[in-house]
Amino acid sequence: MRAFRLRRAGGLALACTLAWVLLAAPLIQTVAAATTVQMRLGAGEEALGRADAPITVVEFTDYQCPYCRGFQASTWPPLKRTYVDTGKVRFVVRDLPLKFHSAARPAAEVAHCAAEQGKFWPMHNALLSDRALDDRSVLERADELGLNVSSLRSCVTDHKYEAAIARNAAQAASLGVTATPTFIIGRTTHGELTGVRVSGTLSYGNFAAYLDSLLAGR
Repeated sequence: MRAFRLRRAGGLALACTLAWVLLAAPLIQTVAAATTVQMRLGAGEEALGRADAPITVVEFTDYQCPYCRGFQASTWPPLKRTYVDTGKVRFVVRDLPLKFHSAARPAAEVAHCAAEQGKFWPMHNALLSDRALDDRSVLERADELGLNVSSLRSCVTDHKYEAAIARNAAQAASLGVTATPTFIIGRTTHGELTGVRVSGTLSYGNFAAYLDSLLAGR
C-alpha cells in the first residue's frame, strides 16, 4: 500500500518552464527593473537566521523543481554560511508546488508534517537532494532523520497542511509569483516585508553582490 500517495517523480527532468535562468546578467542590474512587492510574514514562518536580521529573503520553492534543487545544492550552502549564520539575513521558505509537478504538493505536505517533529529543515534539505520523491525514498529519508514514520504517514495521509499550502500558493499568486524558485529580497518592518521579486536560478556571486549592496545601504 502506498504510504504517502506520492507519484513517482519521473518528470524531474522537466524544466520549471516558467522560471528565468539568470546566469549572465548581474543580479543588481536585474533588480533595477524588478517589481517591488510587499508581503506579510507570520509568527510561525519556517525560517533560519536572526528574527531581527537587517535583510529578509523569502524563497518560494517546489520540491520537484530542478532549479530549486540546483539552488539548494550550489547557492544555499555558502549563502547560509556567509549571511544567515552570521545574522545578516533571515531566510524564510514558502512552498509553491507547481501544478505540472505531480510529486511537489505531497512533498510539501511531508515537509510540514516533519516540522511537527522539529525536523522541517532536515526534511526540506533531504527533499531537495538528488534522490527521487517516490514513497519508498521519502520513507527512507524520514527514517534516516529519526522521524516517527507512523506519525508522519498519518499526518500526510490526513492532508493536515493542505490548507496551509493553499494559502502559501494564494499569497504567491497575489505577489505575481508564478515560477520557482522565486525570491523576495528586502527589509521587514513590523512583520511586513518590502522587497524586490526575483525569479530564477541565482548564482552565489550574484546573490552576494546584491545582499552586500543592501547591507551597505545602497
